[in-house]
Amino acid sequence: MRILHPDSPWIGDDEVTDDELVLAVARADLAVLAGAVNEALELVEGWEFETRLGVTPDQAKALRARLGELLRESSRPE
Repeated sequence: MRILHPDSPWIGDDEVTDDELVLAVARADLAVLAGAVNEALELVEGWEFETRLGVTPDQAKALRARLGELLRESSRPE
């Protein structure tokens, strides 16, 4: 996961690997996703986590950390 800023040049397909997608997401929507991952980690028991969500708790924690990084990187000073 990485940020392609609208004001930076994007060359195209050469920058996107076969296992990546390019999404335009509002910062508020990204915050909702981060919150949902956090809630899942808080509320779903470890023994059923992978069955219910399709990823391990460690994978979800890594995603939560990366989403947090993206939110911090995307905040613009006022």
